[in-house]
Amino acid sequence: MKKLSFFLIFFLILTTVFGQNLVYKLTVVNNKQSPVSGLTVFVKEKSTKEKILKKTDSYGKVTFELETGSEWIVNIGELYNHKVLMIPENGMATQSEFLTYDMEAWNKENRVLPDRSLIVFEKFSQTNTINTKPTDKESIVILEVKDNLSKPLTGFYISLTDLAGKKIYTAKTDYSGRAIFKVPFNKVFEIDIDGIESFMDVSTPESPGIFTMQFTYQPTNIKEKNSNDTITQIIPKELAEGTSSHILYTITVNFSSSQVAANENVYLKMIKSNIVYKGTTDNEGNVTFLLPKKKNYLLDFDFQKDVDVVDLSHSYKAGIGYGSMKITYIPDPKLQYPEKYIPSSEDLLINEFNNFLTKQYPKPEKGLSVILNWGNTIVNKNSKTAILELGISATNDRSNSYGPPVNISFVMDKSGSMAGYDRIEELKISLSKFVKLLRPQDIASLIIFESEPEILIEAGKMEGKQNEFLSLIKSVEAGGGTNIYKAMILGYEEILKNMIPKGTNKLILLTDGYGETEPKIVLNKSKEYNDKGILISAIGVGRDYNQPLLKLLTEQGGGTFQHIENSYNLEQSFDNELTSLLFPVASNVKIDIIYNDKIVFNQLFGFPCISNSNNTTKVNIDNIYPGYNKLAIIKFDLNQIDKSIEEKPIIVKISYFDLNSKTNMLIEQKIFLKWEDSDSSKELIYEAELKKLYAIAIMNQTLKVMADAFSVNDFVKAETAVNRGIEQINELYTDIIDNEVKLIFKTLKSYSLILRQYRLNKYIKKTN
Repeated sequence: MKKLSFFLIFFLILTTVFGQNLVYKLTVVNNKQSPVSGLTVFVKEKSTKEKILKKTDSYGKVTFELETGSEWIVNIGELYNHKVLMIPENGMATQSEFLTYDMEAWNKENRVLPDRSLIVFEKFSQTNTINTKPTDKESIVILEVKDNLSKPLTGFYISLTDLAGKKIYTAKTDYSGRAIFKVPFNKVFEIDIDGIESFMDVSTPESPGIFTMQFTYQPTNIKEKNSNDTITQIIPKELAEGTSSHILYTITVNFSSSQVAANENVYLKMIKSNIVYKGTTDNEGNVTFLLPKKKNYLLDFDFQKDVDVVDLSHSYKAGIGYGSMKITYIPDPKLQYPEKYIPSSEDLLINEFNNFLTKQYPKPEKGLSVILNWGNTIVNKNSKTAILELGISATNDRSNSYGPPVNISFVMDKSGSMAGYDRIEELKISLSKFVKLLRPQDIASLIIFESEPEILIEAGKMEGKQNEFLSLIKSVEAGGGTNIYKAMILGYEEILKNMIPKGTNKLILLTDGYGETEPKIVLNKSKEYNDKGILISAIGVGRDYNQPLLKLLTEQGGGTFQHIENSYNLEQSFDNELTSLLFPVASNVKIDIIYNDKIVFNQLFGFPCISNSNNTTKVNIDNIYPGYNKLAIIKFDLNQIDKSIEEKPIIVKISYFDLNSKTNMLIEQKIFLKWEDSDSSKELIYEAELKKLYAIAIMNQTLKVMADAFSVNDFVKAETAVNRGIEQINELYTDIIDNEVKLIFKTLKSYSLILRQYRLNKYIKKTN
């Protein structure tokens, strides 16, 4: 989170005495310079997680005497992660701060800017002069820039970025340090300078005219090469510290064997930007960057992505600074040797076909409704297969919180990779909205984890604790590794303290990474708690995470699993999870699919099949929440069919307990095929979206069979499965138009080529 800058007055007094101690004295006033009393200030030690909470007195003052730990994070009112206090190694330090608490000004300066990496900008290079005149649609903006010695900054490129209009205007300062722009009037522009995006903003007047703005900037004065937004710096060895605008930051890299990682490329991607800083480690594994302040950077290597975050959000525009980090480089073989890589069952990433569902089934006024549609109603003697769409929809009504009491533990990944792609910020927003809807009698706890877990909020009733919960959520910052195992156990133990016999006891795990513990150990430990009556749900974010482990945890633990491609779907995932807990429409949902000797069940996509016998396939579903909208696809084989098939329906029965009316409900529907005396070939599925979802289901199943076979060295079965999957897609489509189907199909064909080459390599080796 960004910090106060232009309205902050800060001074430091150091006094050396015996002992190790820091006294932090804070005075808080409002924008009228009157004391702000009763404002919550809490500090937290980064390593030990010790917390101290106080309130400002009638003079707006508060004092902390810190005698333990090494680094304390300061949170002042709604200014979370305001700064870091460093305990001196020896002696005592007294640090005093005078702060103007003006949230309106703070919010204006630190407004959330859009992610530039997601915007395609139109770029304009301008060469205006002092004689350029405004027009009826454009104003003249003159930026006069001087260095710290009040000398004009000449020959320097500056940009005005219109985020809303997706345009970037660039000009070079003249001999007087003036960059002159002709841009639309009545707009807000971000000033970009020297690799610093959104250095400050400027607003053009509401009508055309000439607007002049002066500011001071001290350039970095190092050599940089910019290629497609990737910046390579040449930093002199004698440079010992940063500048007023940049931090000198050194990263030391080792391999897991403690061997120095020399001559390895290191990439720092500025979060919410396309800018990437690239460097190469020296013979001692060190690489140094000069980085713009008040930004966060995601660290990558060539063969390991989203490793950690370099957090410079605490750095202020004033003052000189430097920093460092030690990191272990563990190359990912999937990236290092992609041509040799076929995913195992544990690594296979499947995007469930329901994630591509766009149609919304009609909502019933109460309870559930069932929708049945054949892919093609008409069959003839050449038809071999029929595809049935089964849709389930639930009422949107959530007027009564009639769900059972809840005892829930949120287990939240805050590792370094969560800083990228807005994950941690979107997670905090979504989790806060979730918490606001919990009822006073509901019990909740919050565990955050990186390399080590921390109980941020111990289990307890939400009554009177909501504000504390929300404050601590906002204080979370990303950083560190990933240890799912320890965090999961802590979450389970918090739930055990307050088990609700007739309520819902559930752990919700959210992560974008892999744990450090063998999956089998994680599953066995989780089952111990599942057997005690605790459910587990999981939300996996991004593409590089252990989806199979999360799915196995939730299938074993009776919860739900959701995968979201990017952070912007987090809120919907949380909403689904919350409403299923607090406002369930139906529980104990059982589906019976009854078939016959002519239309024989083959496969079910979308729901786990509990059993299949006596011409009946059975499915069980956990709580169904308001707005539930899900599709299943059922594949049937047609057995020696004739006109009598018209009298042999498929029967679908759905029974459930309606939690609003407190009654058992039963829905029964029949659907028939129609016979046609014809030899013509029939398209299997007419409707485009159902065809797309069926194609994705086929390819997902194919990839799973391939991975399972490859894991046990059955390369023939793996290759056969992939080739048969490709054949089925070619039977469905003469030409694939949909981009999402194209992408998965391309992946499938790439595995076919890899497996073919693997087989050829074995043959060549055998014959040589």
